Amino acid sequence: MVRHPRRPRTPREPQATVAARPGPSPLQLGIAAVIAVVAIGVLILLGNAGQPAPPPPASAAGIRVSGNAMGEAGAPVTLEEWGDFQCPACRAFAVATEPQLRTTYVATGKVRFVFHHLAFIGQESTWAAEAAECAGEEGRFFDFHDKLYALQSGENIGTFTKANLQKIAHDLGLSAGFDACLASDRYVQRVRDDTKAGQAKGVTATPTLFVNGRKLEGVLSIDQLRAIIDPLIK
Repeated sequence: MVRHPRRPRTPREPQATVAARPGPSPLQLGIAAVIAVVAIGVLILLGNAGQPAPPPPASAAGIRVSGNAMGEAGAPVTLEEWGDFQCPACRAFAVATEPQLRTTYVATGKVRFVFHHLAFIGQESTWAAEAAECAGEEGRFFDFHDKLYALQSGENIGTFTKANLQKIAHDLGLSAGFDACLASDRYVQRVRDDTKAGQAKGVTATPTLFVNGRKLEGVLSIDQLRAIIDPLIK
């Protein structure tokens, strides 16, 4: 289902031969348990000491990324998507189809994937789009793109306020420059221009895809895309 704009928008002990030794008291058992827990915690800390923190996951690892595009510029197929980060159908495409698209076609140099904004659902759509562009300055557009869709929980309910978008950026390990970028609305005009460009191409629903110029609407599966893409790369 597509999202339409509202507006172009131990072993047993041997037998004892002497008197049995009294067992530990409850107090002794409690003290021993506390000591054991503390010892385990210290061992864990020592084991982790000096090891660098793992890098944030890179959704496009091994794939050439430039801004809002991933894949080789000379790929025989270009797939463009117009989407809104608050659109449930766009999320379904991002979660169900895009990972396979990336590994099967983009990573192998067969498809270049480009994401465009059609921010029409509300102010949080625009802020989320701006934030993705700010992340793009650090080569992390698609990491942010994926995180936005993973966190999507409704339309204009506070999920994508600027404060929450900054928290997402910090969780992803982006620099302090991200905050300044988002606060300044540096990319608001680009988001508006992207939206207008989509409307000029006849985009009236999200997600809308263009595969080498062929317009497709809705949440296409990887099998549906394969039937369209494969003939173009043979």
